[in-house]
Amino acid sequence: MITKVVILVFALTSTIANQASASEYANTVHFEPVPDDYDWIQLTSDEWLKGELISLYDDELVFESEALGVLSLDWEDVRNFRGSQNHRISIHGFTTMAGKLQIDNGQIMLETDDDTREFSRQSLIAITPAAYRELDNWRADATFGTNIRKGNAETIEYNLLAGMERRTPRSRINLDYLGNFNETDGEQLANNHRVNGTWDLFSGNQFFWRPIISQFYRDPFQNISRQGTLETGIGYEFIDTQRTEWQISGGLGGNFIHYQSVEPGESDTETSPALSLGTNFETQLTSWMDYAFLMHMTILDDESGAYQHHLLTTLSTNLIGNFDLDISFIWDRIGKPQQRADGTTPEQDDYRLMIGLGYEL
Repeated sequence: MITKVVILVFALTSTIANQASASEYANTVHFEPVPDDYDWIQLTSDEWLKGELISLYDDELVFESEALGVLSLDWEDVRNFRGSQNHRISIHGFTTMAGKLQIDNGQIMLETDDDTREFSRQSLIAITPAAYRELDNWRADATFGTNIRKGNAETIEYNLLAGMERRTPRSRINLDYLGNFNETDGEQLANNHRVNGTWDLFSGNQFFWRPIISQFYRDPFQNISRQGTLETGIGYEFIDTQRTEWQISGGLGGNFIHYQSVEPGESDTETSPALSLGTNFETQLTSWMDYAFLMHMTILDDESGAYQHHLLTTLSTNLIGNFDLDISFIWDRIGKPQQRADGTTPEQDDYRLMIGLGYEL
């Protein structure tokens, strides 16, 4: 009798345990998150992660998980999404709209104040939080280097490299400045300034239209009092991820140049058609070191110098917080420098090594 009771109790206990285990497993498999304070993503491995969606660009989802920190995920590895806040989406055709976002097995549902709209997953270009500040679209950095020497020789030298970028799912604006000033014993040895600006429009694939390519340049020691270039062109992005960006671009337009001095009888102002080619590569080598390479060439007529070449490469090492130690190499070359009024001709090449303290916003 006792044996039968023990067997019966054991059987009941096993049944209850198996039912509880099965119920727990079912809850895990059929888990449906409630997007109240967190965004939720489901991976193709069936795991759900909660946190905050930072962005989706170029099939890379950046998600800040509460448990795992900031993650960069391939978009193809994400199956479903539940948004706790309004998100702004960009789809093919330059359409941008905001609302409560949900993605289920290839179907996008966006609940706006007026209605609920549905799109295919293939039409999606980008996702960003809708409740962002305009300042969140911008990033900026600057590197400053100086050399001040007193004694037998007095030297004052300043170098400044600065850049700003505004990036949205549909467009990108870049502004860059590079300047160098050097005075030794009261005599100027360098005083050059370069400003570049571009405006890009994205069409949903790796090609982009660059309606504005502009440049201003001044270097009296290259016999260039002022020079301006305005072009329009196109570009192609080979890589655009959180760690690496690589693009090429080209443009066609016009160039204006005013020389510092010319020989008697020569014109000090020239205009020319301009054809430009360039590439820009940036990558994060480690968590504390970045590398950047930029090359730009403008082809002109012979009276305007034939061609101008500008190369800038930078190795940036994080020191503390947003402060970096930046080492940059700069190479400028003019194919046919303009002869000065005294009969001398500037050198074709200018090289410069710049070491400075950088700060990134």
